[in-house]
Formats: sequence, structure tokens, C-alpha cells
Amino acid sequence: MNSQSLQALFPNGTVESVYRDTKKHLVIPLDSGYFYLNKDDLSPREIVLITELLINKQPKKQVNHHVWYNILFNHGELPSTPKHYRIIQMNLRKNTSNKDSWLAHFSSLFDCVVDSFFVDDTTAIIVEEQTSIFYSKEDIKSMILTLEAEFLIQATIFVGKYQAISHDFIDCFNEETTIFKLYNTSFHANDVFEFQDVALKYLTKKAIKDSPLMTSLYNTTNFDEETILMIKTLWQEQGNITSSAKKLYTHRNTLQYKLDKFSEQTGISLKNMTDLTLCYLLILSL
Repeated sequence: MNSQSLQALFPNGTVESVYRDTKKHLVIPLDSGYFYLNKDDLSPREIVLITELLINKQPKKQVNHHVWYNILFNHGELPSTPKHYRIIQMNLRKNTSNKDSWLAHFSSLFDCVVDSFFVDDTTAIIVEEQTSIFYSKEDIKSMILTLEAEFLIQATIFVGKYQAISHDFIDCFNEETTIFKLYNTSFHANDVFEFQDVALKYLTKKAIKDSPLMTSLYNTTNFDEETILMIKTLWQEQGNITSSAKKLYTHRNTLQYKLDKFSEQTGISLKNMTDLTLCYLLILSL
């Protein structure tokens, strides 16, 4: 649709030659320039229709017109502002035709999204400005579960940390992207995770593999599936044998016997939190 047709439909709209980030307008890319529509002049239905038909249906290359795409991926100039932002990265389980509409609806559930776009067929990004309203990962999980019923789309989501605009903002984003790519397939569909959920594994994995002592310990210890589950459960229960036995659906005395047996074979007591931590770190590198 050209600018003349848009102007006839929306007389209050304006044509500008350059793209600018704005929260108050819908921005429709044209062959030459952009058509700006004030959201206050539109009904909620018109906003959804315009977003779906005239913005999200644009060719893939239009992602480069997103200010934050250029900031994050093309070394674009960072905004000069004291505000804090976090990057929310999403991986859809499969490519679907209604994904753009899904992203638009998902973005609308937040208090202040400054940009959102697909990086490729299944990877999307939301840039959220920090406000007085904080959405936890539990809140975000509820959002995607609500949308799944309508769009039949499942996604795994990594929620970054709020960061002030500084010289290391992009470095932090790049590391978050590395973490997202490493671990997003480790979570179930519609799971939401943060750095602290994988920090221990991410930070210690390489160090453990590079340690001759840890390698020797691993090679001389029988970490079968039952033992790994026992160690993980004990760690999650902070070494409490009674609650661990309940989680493992076994008798407390049976678990005590297995712990004693493990200690005899390895010289490591899983009843001791230091030893338990050592073994937990070791199985994280498997």
C-alpha cells in the first residue's frame, strides 16, 4: 500500500523519510520512507489489523529498520539515556505463519516494550524498558501459556538482566545470547529461564573439564543414572536425607545405605555439603 492510499484512509498520519523509535505510533514501512500513525487515533482493532497486515507482513529485510536490531547486531549507536533495559530472547519450537501476530500480542502484555522483532524464522527478541512494574519469569510463563491456547505456539524464553546503557551493554547481551543458545533446548516448551538458573553450570563447566583432578575423579567414580539422580535430588533438598528420600520415592534407610555405599567406593560423603557440592559440580559437566 502506498502513502497516498494510507493518507486517504488515515488523514492524521504523516510520512517521514527516516525511521525513529516511538512508543506512541505505529510505523508502516513504505518503498521510500515511513508512515506514522498515532495510536491514540486508532481503535484497538485497527491497531491489531494494521500491525498484522501492514507491518508484520513486510519482507524479512525490514527487521533491519528496527532501531534495536541495529544496536544489538549492527553496532548501532546506543541511546543516550539513564534508563535500564533488558533483552528477552525467544525460541519458537517451529516456524509458523502466525508468529508475527503472536509476537505483537506477547509484546503488548508488557508495560513498556521499546522494540520487538524476529531475528530468524524461530528466534525473536523483545527489548523491555524498566518501569515500576516488574514481570517475573513466572508472570512471563503465564503470558505464553495464555497465548498458546490462541496461537498454538510454544516457545522457550530467556529473560536477560536489566542493564544500564553503558560501554559493556552489548558485551552483556552477547554473553546472554551465548547462554540462550547453549541452554534453550535444555528446557521444556513454554519454560522461562534466567541466568541464575544456568549460572552454575555455565560458569563451572569449562573449568571442571580443564581440571586433571576433576577428570580423574570422574573417571574413577561410577556416575550411573541412579547415582546422578540421587546427587541432584540431595542438592535440591540441601542435603536433607528425609525429604530427598520422599522425592526419590524410597525409604530413608535405603537412601542412607546407598550414601554409605557411595562413600565406601569413592571416599566421598554425600552427607557432607562440601562433598555433595563437589559431586554436583562434577555431574554438571556431563
